[in-house]
Amino acid sequence: MKNILNIIFVMFFFSCSMTKKEILSKGSSQCVENKKFKYEFYKNINIVDSLITKNQNESFHKSLKFISIYSHVSYESALNYSRTYPYGAYEKDRKGWMDWYEKNKCSNIQLKN
Repeated sequence: MKNILNIIFVMFFFSCSMTKKEILSKGSSQCVENKKFKYEFYKNINIVDSLITKNQNESFHKSLKFISIYSHVSYESALNYSRTYPYGAYEKDRKGWMDWYEKNKCSNIQLKN
């Protein structure tokens, strides 16, 4: 009888341990995306999108500055005669911004001041 109780205890212990492992693995694999950050990041990308071929005004440059806090912006490309951000650099950088967000979105990205 004592052996049977020991076997039952061991089986119960391992079944509980597996449940804990499953819970921990499920919890760690979930994506924690900061919706407020996502909204701000994409809002700034949309501003750049809408002004890249138009008037690269103060709003445009503020959006580039915001994006550059988190991802690469080719500011060196704007060191030209007209001091504008070239469309070719924008296309390359934009792809990098999107890739950066997709790679990091599940890490609960926080807005920096």
